[in-house]
Amino acid sequence: MPARRRELKPDSKGRYRPYLGFRVDSEGNRKEYRFNLGTDKKEAERRMERLYDLHDESELVAGEMIWTPFAFHAAKLIEKGVFTIPYPFHEYLMREEDPTAQYAQMLHVEQQNHPSLHVIPAEPDLYSHGIKVNGMVVQDELKALEAAARSLGVVSANQMMPENLVTGTLHEALDVFGKVVVAKENVRAGTDGELTQYGNLRMERIARFKERHPDISLSALHLDACTDMVRYWANRPPTKNRKTGKLDGKPVARKTADHHIKELFCFFGWLDATSKFSWIKPRGTDRINRRIAELEEEKANKLCAVQKDTYSVEELAELNRHATPLERLLLYVALNCGMGAAELGRLRAKDFLLHHRHEFADRLGFDSTEADSFIRFLRPKTGVFGEWFLWPETVEMVRWGFVRSNEVGSELLFVSEKGCPWYNERASRNPQAKFTNVLNNLIRRIRKSESQFRRLAFGTLRDTLPNMLRRNHSSEMASICLAHGSTYKSDSLIDCYTDKPFGRFHDLMRESRSMVEAMFDAVVDDPTEAPIQQYIPLKVREQMRAMLQEGKPTGEIAQGCSVSKMTVCRERKRIDL
Repeated sequence: MPARRRELKPDSKGRYRPYLGFRVDSEGNRKEYRFNLGTDKKEAERRMERLYDLHDESELVAGEMIWTPFAFHAAKLIEKGVFTIPYPFHEYLMREEDPTAQYAQMLHVEQQNHPSLHVIPAEPDLYSHGIKVNGMVVQDELKALEAAARSLGVVSANQMMPENLVTGTLHEALDVFGKVVVAKENVRAGTDGELTQYGNLRMERIARFKERHPDISLSALHLDACTDMVRYWANRPPTKNRKTGKLDGKPVARKTADHHIKELFCFFGWLDATSKFSWIKPRGTDRINRRIAELEEEKANKLCAVQKDTYSVEELAELNRHATPLERLLLYVALNCGMGAAELGRLRAKDFLLHHRHEFADRLGFDSTEADSFIRFLRPKTGVFGEWFLWPETVEMVRWGFVRSNEVGSELLFVSEKGCPWYNERASRNPQAKFTNVLNNLIRRIRKSESQFRRLAFGTLRDTLPNMLRRNHSSEMASICLAHGSTYKSDSLIDCYTDKPFGRFHDLMRESRSMVEAMFDAVVDDPTEAPIQQYIPLKVREQMRAMLQEGKPTGEIAQGCSVSKMTVCRERKRIDL
């Protein structure tokens, strides 16, 4: 039974002297032992926690609540604040056939019996010699086992037996890797072990490794096996069909393959360094070919000067014309600031400086007035600082957006009617789904009028303005718009000595509004006014209004627009004709 933790209390002299565990003296009598942990309470509690763990391990070894000789030796060192425990070389070992081999074996047993301790050899040279002797014994035993297995036909002539004894299997090692590395390196701040989005993605990769690679013994994880695992992902295997559960989908994306390969090498490095397994990374592992296969259609796409699909100004105008105020807010901010869902979903009121003169305008070399507005934000993934000048139309929609957010009791700009964030940071996968769905719904409405309107990924909105800036001005300005790291790749240290040219960027942003002016002109009414329910395509509604303005009869309008006469009458009443 584990020892019950008690609160430490000082004695009359301020010393912390708790009783813990029993010792058996030379006459076989049990006597409770009292430790002296000093007068510093915090340090005493630290030592006591280690003693509790050690006592529980000693009880498991002995089968009763007593200190074993080695555990008591370690406890006396912990009592003094020593947490690295040297394992002594005992004189009686000299009576053994090979004292050094026996010494190494006994040290390993104590390490296994007391995992809470950091046990090291007190005689490193003797221990090193003992390791070599034990290794020779293991090799001899493996050779004898191989000979016996071959004589029985268990091992074929083409099979190779491992030279060293390596315990554990691939899946066991992957499980430990997930618990020890991923689950500890990717914890969300302020939580008790809750994984970040990246942590969940890494755990999914581990699950995929276990699903797609057989659970071989670690002794069989040699260079060829490691190469097979890497090349499996480099050759871009098929994805899993969510409906059938079979691996018959399209090839995994290039980036997905790259992430899995990097995770594999992270696993190999940990497996080689950890003391939990005896696996040693095979020579040549770091030279495994990681080149990712390229699909034929991807090669064909390279035969074009235009490599990036973005919306044209005419398409942006069509999006704006059909958008609701909330969709328009999304369109304006994403376009104005080159932001994706991860940035948009985290925007708060404190990130905006509305109607505010830039305090460093003189130092940055540009003119600024109280009419200017800016966003200041750190990219979530990289922590790179970004600053964007806001167009007047964007400012108007942002002010409307925060009025809406305040009504639902949220500080975020993009939230649902119930105050739930659009960007779900705790989603295990696809946290930006809401942004994608909103844009897809807008495109679906447009296609009722314009069936050939392109459906591009949501990230296209982020890429549109930087693509224009690079085409019409410079790559440096496009890089600042995207809030990337160094803006001048030929000199990666230039940002250590100079300011980024935000002044030139803000001047350019003022001018760049003219590049998308047609988009803003597509909305002639109040952009924050909620539109009427769109039961019919906008193109048909506009055609009806034009015919009504011309004074054509109801029947002719209904027939020409393929709607009912009641629909025409409702539209006539709506525009007061």
